Amino acid sequence: MAHANALRHPPPVIVPGIGTAAIRRPAPGAKPLTLVLGALPQEIELVDGALESVRHGKEGPFPWKSGRVSGRRVVTAVTGIGKTNATMVTALMVSRFRPGEVLMTGTASRINPALRNGDVIVGQTTCNHDFGSLAEGYAMEYFGAEGPLGDAMSILYPGAPGLLAAARRAIKCHVPEHAGQHDPAYIPAVRLGRITSGDQFGIPQARIEAILRQLKPDLMEMESGSVAQVCWYFRTPFLCIRGGSNRTQNSPDNDYRTLSPFAARQAALFTLSLLAELAKTRR
Repeated sequence: MAHANALRHPPPVIVPGIGTAAIRRPAPGAKPLTLVLGALPQEIELVDGALESVRHGKEGPFPWKSGRVSGRRVVTAVTGIGKTNATMVTALMVSRFRPGEVLMTGTASRINPALRNGDVIVGQTTCNHDFGSLAEGYAMEYFGAEGPLGDAMSILYPGAPGLLAAARRAIKCHVPEHAGQHDPAYIPAVRLGRITSGDQFGIPQARIEAILRQLKPDLMEMESGSVAQVCWYFRTPFLCIRGGSNRTQNSPDNDYRTLSPFAARQAALFTLSLLAELAKTRR
């Protein structure tokens, strides 16, 4: 005999492993505009400065700007730091504007030691490195838990194929700023790679080594994995563009303050190059 207070729904099934989200067709009815997000004002100020015929508005308490860049209609918004803020603002803005694509620009720590300050990674894959059970030695036991639609949520979110193709074209003609503040000086690189997100600003070396071993990312930050997940559920093409600031470390504050302005500029400059490329075919 069933218990009178038994629940109708069984407990969720845990699916072990690092799941990759399936590529989905964009939702119908998207508008011909690009939503550009940054976690902080410094990360989108160059995009804001490039807007023509600027309008201001709010979605609830959250401000946005709109205008045109290279003829393409663009809306910009600041999400705030961390996955919760990024999820909240992204969902609100995507619901309000129904954009044709979402770009996230900004800074990230350089977990790949080969990267330099200002090198830009375009997210061929974006992922969440802190969703799972933390095991011995700081390794993560990843799994797909039940999502809002009864699905098993993924860890890895591939960048939208059309946006990646546009990014490859934009890379060929993009001109980064000269990193003359470093000795020796260099020209920052822009390439496709992997970006990972979690809600820790600084992490110990053992955790860094575990993330590198399990996910092999180039950059680490605190927002884009959640933004990618929101866009996947809304079937909105997404691409993350991040400039490398400080090395991934346990106490990054001083290095972040020194190196993030240049990294933010390089990511935003490439975002403008990508917007110009998108404007050629998506007016």
